[in-house]
Amino acid sequence: MSQTAYSVLNINSAEYYPDHKHQDNIGLPLIIIENAAAKLVISEQGAQVLSFIAKDKSDLLWLSPLANFRQGKSVRGGIPVCLPWFGVNQRAPEKPSHGFARNTDWSLSSIEHIGDKLNNGFTKIVFELAQFKNTAHPLFESPFHVKLVYLMGEQLSIEMQLSNTGNKNFFLSWAMHSYHPVNDISSTRIIGLDGCEYLDNTRELKRCTQQGDVIFNDEVDRVYINVGETQIIRQANTVADVVGKNTNEIRVDAKGCNSAIVWNPGLEKATTMLDLGGQNYHQFVCVERGNSFDNEIDLAAGKVHKASIIFSSHD
Repeated sequence: MSQTAYSVLNINSAEYYPDHKHQDNIGLPLIIIENAAAKLVISEQGAQVLSFIAKDKSDLLWLSPLANFRQGKSVRGGIPVCLPWFGVNQRAPEKPSHGFARNTDWSLSSIEHIGDKLNNGFTKIVFELAQFKNTAHPLFESPFHVKLVYLMGEQLSIEMQLSNTGNKNFFLSWAMHSYHPVNDISSTRIIGLDGCEYLDNTRELKRCTQQGDVIFNDEVDRVYINVGETQIIRQANTVADVVGKNTNEIRVDAKGCNSAIVWNPGLEKATTMLDLGGQNYHQFVCVERGNSFDNEIDLAAGKVHKASIIFSSHD
């Protein structure tokens, strides 16, 4: 560890993930940041976190063994950033799903360490999507600017600030599409959504109400609206990490995020996905926070939408 309390390594994905597929045998530029508390891997494309490993714990994120590192294509796993719309664009369904931020290169603005470098401090990493601040993207009606602040310590925090830099309001939906590892999806449950209304994407967005914990018997693709701040991914069996400690819960705490999306494709759909595969669907679950459908944001000119998410594991 450097005397600055953190180290930074710039590397291409083919070097860091040699067992995966990579465009032109090079792949995508990655940034590896390490401090006394954790290690973080981020792709410059999409400012997408691919791995977060706190000291003496397992990775909080899941990366598909069949993930493909290509320019213009979101990597299957980690935390893709879906905006300025989530899922199918409700006003223009012909546009690509999940917006364009996850497939666009972001700029690393700064890295600094705050606080005690050995005990209570954390490393602050700031990425910006600034190229559409004055001129709108061809697929979106208004200019905007986004800042993502990653706070890296014993837990991972993401703060988002999205500014409407144009002269008229626009509608915004978004989500942090986080993939989390599980022992087996069939023995996994999501706590914290009981009683919430959701739109079921496997039944043409039929409105339903959650009864008890979310469990997985087949494909689950749901957008929960007006949810509480906290969801917990709980497994029946624990996963031993490399030093023998156990993690059986992953906790997601959010503010400014009124929606929660829960997704696992199930065996049949996963088999059709080249970067996932039927042999891997049982290894992960997505519990995503953001604002979508009923919780869409109407952002006035000159205004800023702010939100934050904290990911942590508990023995």
